[in-house]
Amino acid sequence: MRKNYLLTPGPTPLPPKVSEAMSRPIIHHRTPQFQEILKEATNGLKYIYQTQNDVFILASSGTGAMEAAVINLLSAGDTALVVHGGKFGERWSEICKAYGINAEVIDVEWGKAVDPSEIQKRLKAKVLFR
Repeated sequence: MRKNYLLTPGPTPLPPKVSEAMSRPIIHHRTPQFQEILKEATNGLKYIYQTQNDVFILASSGTGAMEAAVINLLSAGDTALVVHGGKFGERWSEICKAYGINAEVIDVEWGKAVDPSEIQKRLKAKVLFR
């Protein structure tokens, strides 16, 4: 059988073993079996990231995680410093705008890194960083 590969950022190709597992009946999220699987996954992430702190598993794309960060850390009227150096930087601004958060943008040529002193300068100007 011919295997097609999608070479874009997501979705990630799945190994056949994972695809087969997804064809099984679902496990209800309130059952002890699901809770055990979730506990194993959470503990595995804590091990990978070498932390004893809470880890959160989001059933979303990376954009969903970005949105969760914005709406849980900022409120309408707040200001966020955003670096536009590629599509994801632009997406931060779009998410901020959708929630009434002011995005102060530092434009950087795609593929180039932002100068850390520029970030420091902007933060000091807003009295967010001393």
